[in-house]
Amino acid sequence: MMPPMPVSRAALEALPKIELHVHLEGTIAAETARGLATAHSLEPSALPFGEAGYPVRFDSFQHFIDTYLGVSALIRTPDDLGAIAAAFAKAQEAQNIIYTEVTFTALTHVRNGMEPKAMWQAVTDGFAETDVHIRLIVDAVRDMGPGHGTDTVALVETADADICALGLTGIEGSTPEREFRMLSDAAQELGLGLTIHAGETKGPEIVRAALDDLGAERIGHGVGSMPDDELVGRLVRDFVPVEVCPTSNVVLGVFPTLEDHPFPQMWERGMNVTVNSDDPPFFSTTLTDELDNASRLAGLEVADIAELQRRAAHAAFCSQDVRNNLLAAIGAWEQEHSELP
Repeated sequence: MMPPMPVSRAALEALPKIELHVHLEGTIAAETARGLATAHSLEPSALPFGEAGYPVRFDSFQHFIDTYLGVSALIRTPDDLGAIAAAFAKAQEAQNIIYTEVTFTALTHVRNGMEPKAMWQAVTDGFAETDVHIRLIVDAVRDMGPGHGTDTVALVETADADICALGLTGIEGSTPEREFRMLSDAAQELGLGLTIHAGETKGPEIVRAALDDLGAERIGHGVGSMPDDELVGRLVRDFVPVEVCPTSNVVLGVFPTLEDHPFPQMWERGMNVTVNSDDPPFFSTTLTDELDNASRLAGLEVADIAELQRRAAHAAFCSQDVRNNLLAAIGAWEQEHSELP
């Protein structure tokens, strides 16, 4: 039996890609953050990082959260937000990403004084600068309490934007999942999807709560499920989409190296995994890098990479017509590259 043949970087670059787990505020490069600080006449101390930019590794998850929130706080105007949205769209386009669902903590900016209508318009206009199909997942944040969930729902109910889902992010264990049932209720009422960050820094109990207490349709990260065979079996049986972000997990100290990441085991056990970049400049990665790593670590070949992207297409919160177009693009790539390394 021949050993698996890794997929070439050129083939991965040509792949029409789908990304489901990436944060808009997490796409702000350190240089962009410096530019925002300068534009708003802020002191250098306003930057939550040093001259070298984002750290190669964060000291803790809290260190990352503090840095992330500090960067997000530099967004002061709709023009800032529009420029960030446009830069994100162009970065996705450069990777041949054809469909993206991007998480956006909209309430943060409204609470900081941004007018909601102008905020939604800025994001929409920024995304429109490319042909990449970009939809919003609007998230509530656990550690900001249930009120953040209630206010997020109210904001979404009146939003004029292409919102496909609600999400729950933030520090696991800070607030019980059941206290965010307003998210699952609203998702059902508004016809939106629901994805819950769970099992990123905590264990199986958070993933189980996301499924049982909130009815999560997708799990963000999910690596904390792995010690629990019963839970893994459930995720496999129900084919729950799990948005895996390997480099993020390493840079945040969940695993010491990529070689220690359980993605290969998740794939081998039949979990419905997708691969994502999370906060690309914070972790010095891209979706292309993540797919390259997945191919190398799990011995994935062209058919496997195509299957990963098909799973992302099926997990996407989109219409069947959009899904069919995504699947057709992936199929064409697989046919073209099936004889190539």
